[in-house]
Amino acid sequence: MKKTSQTLWAKGDKQGAVKALVAAIEHDPLAVDNYLELAAYLNALQDTEQAAKLLQSALVKLPQNQDLLYSLGTTYYAAGDYTKALAQFQQLTLPRLENDKLYMLASTYYAQQDYNRALAFALTAQQHEPKRTDVNLLVGDLFLALGEFKHAETYYTKALATAKTKAVANFKIGLARLAQGQSSQTYFAQAKQLDPTYFAHEKHRLTDIERYLNAQQK
Repeated sequence: MKKTSQTLWAKGDKQGAVKALVAAIEHDPLAVDNYLELAAYLNALQDTEQAAKLLQSALVKLPQNQDLLYSLGTTYYAAGDYTKALAQFQQLTLPRLENDKLYMLASTYYAQQDYNRALAFALTAQQHEPKRTDVNLLVGDLFLALGEFKHAETYYTKALATAKTKAVANFKIGLARLAQGQSSQTYFAQAKQLDPTYFAHEKHRLTDIERYLNAQQK
């Protein structure tokens, strides 16, 4: 059934994939993977409310299943319900989920603008997986938010080392360098070439940095 649902999803038949997984869950209500896949699809369709209800019902049948708890946490995070997200992540104890837990705790505190607490979790995650791109980007984002631009550049550069074609890493190195008064146009040009849509969406951040620099000079 998993292969069927994934094939339908890949072909663009998203509702067909959802229906296939609903049928699979009705056939075997204790198969965790079906709940996780269906929740992922519902979240991709931005139906976080149904995804949360699905996972809550699964946890009634499979209480304290850590994969379900993690999925529910990421669903609450996607919905912007950060208090509930934290409650799920804080219940995780499995070693194989430890770094994902740290990353999501950091992301959730970051979303709440609790940058110092977020940084503590993010740095721990980075120490465990120093080449993980999303973790390095998050650490960079947190240092940028705290005005520690040199540190931000360091971690963005680590991200770029493992994702040389990523527009995000190039753009953010450019931001960190601009904030330090250093040359940055090469990075912005690369980001724009790699992903013009992303660059156009994030371009306003250049103005934010320039305003910050002007304020510092006054």
